[in-house]
Amino acid sequence: MIQINLLPIRKQLKKERSKHFVITYILSIVLAVTAMGYLWNFQRTTFDQLDKRHGVLSQELERYAKYDQLLKNLKKEKELIDEKRRIIGSLCKDRDNLTRSLALFSFYTPAEKLWFDKFSNTAGRVSISGVALSNEAIAEFLRNLETSPFIAKRSVILAHSRQKSVGQQKLREFQISCVVLPYSAVHEPAQPKDAPAKKPADKA
Repeated sequence: MIQINLLPIRKQLKKERSKHFVITYILSIVLAVTAMGYLWNFQRTTFDQLDKRHGVLSQELERYAKYDQLLKNLKKEKELIDEKRRIIGSLCKDRDNLTRSLALFSFYTPAEKLWFDKFSNTAGRVSISGVALSNEAIAEFLRNLETSPFIAKRSVILAHSRQKSVGQQKLREFQISCVVLPYSAVHEPAQPKDAPAKKPADKA
């Protein structure tokens, strides 16, 4: 019977396996380090690009910030101008209403019998304070207002009428309020009663 000693062969195989394992391990480490280096380099390049982009955007923002501030200033100036126009228009409107109201009430005032001390017009509500020679003059003024088409019906109110001495003369102090109608509400354009009938269309 022939006996073969396989121990040296087993040792040789074990040695080869260990050698392959070491080589594989080293290659794995090299590949891992290479991959990590590539990723690190890629991220660094990306960060550099982002940093450059951030710098460019910051410069653009600084440049456009001037225009943004200019637009804000222009907007504020426009709002200020619009507000001034609104105030001026309101003042002109109030002045026109006040002028018309003064002319209207002066027309209905009994001549040389009644005088105004204070006159105010707030949103169509007129308040008048003054003096008159007598209660008859005040009553005449009230009648004139009540018959006026520019004064709202039943809006004339005599707040008070009392005696007041001015020097050696005794007068009647009064306060009256009423509602003045706008001119457009009194003088509306008249509509024609009989409008001409339209001719029927000719048939072809």
